Amino acid sequence: SDTNFAGKIRHIRDPKSRMAVVWAHCKTKMVCGSEITPEDEGAEGDQEEKKTHTGCGHIQPQIRKEGLKLFVQYKKAKDDDEEVKSLQPDKRLFTPSEVYTTFKKMSDSDLH
Repeated sequence: SDTNFAGKIRHIRDPKSRMAVVWAHCKTKMVCGSEITPEDEGAEGDQEEKKTHTGCGHIQPQIRKEGLKLFVQYKKAKDDDEEVKSLQPDKRLFTPSEVYTTFKKMSDSDLH
């Protein structure tokens, strides 16, 4: 969906180098949100907004690997109450069935 990003990785042939560029680009994105870009083809010169991807707004967790296990950890917002912080676990196991369910929800267009 990001043409600038696609242009960066298109010419990198080495898989490890390409993955490093993808990782550096994606590691700062922590919210599944919509990207709005101005459309250049406005007939009257108006800047029309075009949604390129509609996100769900879900906060993305950090996934850590310890041995063969994956753990999910959400960053806590500063404005949350102390009671809400105590209800949410700081770190929890990401089971194989949850991983499978997450991958099943991804469409082919999301992967390309």
